[in-house]
Amino acid sequence: MNNKTISLSNRLLAVANLVKSGDCVCDIGTDHGFVPIYLINSGICRHAIAMDVNEGPLERAREHIEEYGLLDAIETRLSDGMEKLGDNEADTIVCAGMGGLLMKRILEDGNPRKKGIKRMVLQPQSDLMGFREYLRQEKFFIEDEAEIFEDGKYYVAICVTVCGGEVNEAYDRARDEIRKNCAGADISDNVPTRICDRFGPCLLIKRDEVLREYLTHEKSVCEGILLKLSENEHTSRRNDIINKIDDITIALSLYQN
Repeated sequence: MNNKTISLSNRLLAVANLVKSGDCVCDIGTDHGFVPIYLINSGICRHAIAMDVNEGPLERAREHIEEYGLLDAIETRLSDGMEKLGDNEADTIVCAGMGGLLMKRILEDGNPRKKGIKRMVLQPQSDLMGFREYLRQEKFFIEDEAEIFEDGKYYVAICVTVCGGEVNEAYDRARDEIRKNCAGADISDNVPTRICDRFGPCLLIKRDEVLREYLTHEKSVCEGILLKLSENEHTSRRNDIINKIDDITIALSLYQN
C-alpha cells in the first residue's frame, strides 16, 4: 500500500461514508474501482472485491488499483451481479450507479442472505420509491440514508441491514412521527408508509436538509405539471401528481416542528 490518497465525488463519498468497518467489502458494478480503493486506504475494510459485468471497466479498475499499490488488498472479478461472489466471502456489498430495477434484479438473483452478507450500501439512480418498497417487503431494513445534490441531480445512498429481525425501526419511528404530525388530519393508514417509501424513513427522521431542498423543488415541478394536464384527458396522471404533492406537503410539514 502506498500513501496516495483518492478523492471521491460527493455522490460516491456518500456511499463510502455509509460503509461500516468490516473484513471484506464487495463492490458490485465497480466501474473505475474508486470506492474500494477509498475504503482500503481509509482503513474502513481490510479486503475488497471489485466486480463488474464488463471487461473494460474492470480493466480500468485493475489499473487504478495497481496505481494505488493495492493489488494485495483488492481483487477484481468479472461478474454479473453477485454471480462470482462466494458464500461468506464478504460481510458488506456496495452497489451504486445503476437503476433501481436493475439493482433489485441483482439482489433477487444474488440472494445476499444466503451469501452471508450483513449489510448493503445501495445507491439506486431511479425508481427509488419502488426500490424502498422492495427492501421493506424483503425485510432488508434501512438503518441510515444520505442525500446529496451533485451536478444538477439528487442522489440517495441507503445503508441496509440484511440479517435484521421483525422490527423495522426506521419505518416504525418515521410513521409514528408522520401520524403524530398529522393528528386530526384525514389521511389513510397507508399514507405514512407510502411517504417513507417515497422519501426515505431515515431522511425524514433526521429532517435532512438536502431532502427538504429536493421536496421544495419537486413540489414546484409537480405543480407546474399539474397545470398543464387536462382534467378530463389525464385523470390517472393527475391523480398520481396530486398524491405526490400531498405526500410532499406532509413530508415538508415535519420540518416545521
